Amino acid sequence: MDSESSLQQYHGKVLFVDDAKVNLMLGKKLLSHYGLEVDTAENGQQAIDCCEKSTYQLIFMDLEMPEVGGLAAATIIREKQLSYAPIFALTGTESEQIRLLCRAAHMNGFVTKPLKKEKIEHILSKIF
Repeated sequence: MDSESSLQQYHGKVLFVDDAKVNLMLGKKLLSHYGLEVDTAENGQQAIDCCEKSTYQLIFMDLEMPEVGGLAAATIIREKQLSYAPIFALTGTESEQIRLLCRAAHMNGFVTKPLKKEKIEHILSKIF
């Protein structure tokens, strides 16, 4: 029952933002298995640029990145109204401080790394 053909299929466009190339590759591959179109960005500034050019139904944003971090990028995306898509933070640590920072940046939640299929499926089922 765990075969890829049994995965729920969704239609939509997702932005996956992470400064680690291996995470970008894994995130894109995982989300593509659900039928989603996936754009990637390596830092917050690229994420902002992507949101200026495209419309997304969902954004996954790493918090710690060079140039513009995830919290700053999410804040700019919301303040400039570049996207109304839910933004989920990608973080290695789960804490009350992270939760509060994400809320202050108008993020909709967070996912701890490494990404687990079950967590992604739960988010996708709520969004799509």
